[in-house]
Amino acid sequence: MNKKLLTLLLAAGISVLFLVNGLYAGTKFYGEITMDYNKYPERYFKLPNRNYVEFPHALHVMDFELSCEQCHHLDLKMGDEVQPCADCHIELTPTKKNRESIILLRNAYHASCRECHKAFNKEAGDPRGFDESAPPTSCSGCHIKKDINEKK
Repeated sequence: MNKKLLTLLLAAGISVLFLVNGLYAGTKFYGEITMDYNKYPERYFKLPNRNYVEFPHALHVMDFELSCEQCHHLDLKMGDEVQPCADCHIELTPTKKNRESIILLRNAYHASCRECHKAFNKEAGDPRGFDESAPPTSCSGCHIKKDINEKK
């Protein structure tokens, strides 16, 4: 085999290895994410009766083929380090001042998730999301009620 061709193939192979490694460096892919950033601060002087939202990340990425920036709204590419939403949306408890602020974590989730689900359902011809397979748009669709026998 020609030395130039062998050198070229070897260089191409090494380049591909570095490229693949660079794409996935520092990235951890989560199949399902428990949205427990808030840790349920005291609400109305009682424990919440709903579980943390379980976000099916793999379903959105693999099955629905959503790109990173569609949810994370930053200029991200596959393999980039992704910060948790709570790193930027730092206000966790609603007050009179921040009730409408996008910095309030729950407002960021609701603006992104619910609006996308509503648009998906509208495009599918089910704007109210009555079909059981439709993405949830109501509170109870994501915030599942706790089993009364479940430990607190």
